[in-house]
Amino acid sequence: HALRFAWPMLWQSSLLIGVLFALDWLMRRKLRPAVRYALWLVVLVKLLVPPSLAFPTGPGWWLRTAKAAPARPRPATVVVTYGPADMPTLPAPAMPVFVAPPRLRLTQAAWALLGTVTVSLGLLAWMLARWHQVARDARRAAVAPARLSELLPEPRRPVRLRLTDQPQSPAVCGLFRPVILLPRTLAEQLPPAQLRAVLLHELLHLRRRDVWVNCAQALLQIVYWWHPLLWLANVRIRRLREEAVDDAVMLALKEDAETYAPTLLEVAKLALHRPMASLGLVG
Repeated sequence: HALRFAWPMLWQSSLLIGVLFALDWLMRRKLRPAVRYALWLVVLVKLLVPPSLAFPTGPGWWLRTAKAAPARPRPATVVVTYGPADMPTLPAPAMPVFVAPPRLRLTQAAWALLGTVTVSLGLLAWMLARWHQVARDARRAAVAPARLSELLPEPRRPVRLRLTDQPQSPAVCGLFRPVILLPRTLAEQLPPAQLRAVLLHELLHLRRRDVWVNCAQALLQIVYWWHPLLWLANVRIRRLREEAVDDAVMLALKEDAETYAPTLLEVAKLALHRPMASLGLVG
């Protein structure tokens, strides 16, 4: 049953990812990052729907030819009666012979499924441990001064801003009670204009529900860890997410948009241990 589910999902989603890679490459200079990011989210939707050819989500649904329903045969009624002389004589029952049950063994498919589930549980445990670590760092972080909160535009929902001493880039964490973690070195050394751009970047992640999408990506990656192209697709989705947010930040900054690129370089220099090796992580 697991193989009958996994194989159609593997080749159908692989075909979809290949098509999206081709479209993304062809349209990289014609479509905005937000549009290409939305196209890539189709992969996550595909992994959540059944792969069966009998469903509209399968390719066989659109390739099948319509056939007329066969006519139903009319049922025939038969009455059978027995007389006293027609009753059969049953033989005497034989004594049952005890046969030892065969030794139960897992098949190769069962071992493969057990191994797959074990790896998924291990990845889930690692994800929960990292989640706990990030939540602990957020609790230990200091509350940001009011001057930093004033740089943010009015958020749609309450957002907590905290300063951390950890060497990291600015980040958003928390599904239900979001927190913006800002390294203290950035808060102390960046000018207000660049700090506003950094905080606006994280606030746009919250408005776009990117934390929820990233969580869905992680959970699907845990379930489909054996899918090689999905790892590449998730990397591409995360990169396009940052490009889309960077594009939105530059539109929001308007006449100050030219200061955003130097801001990213300053973030890499001040917040990361290895700035030259980490420049590829910035948008």
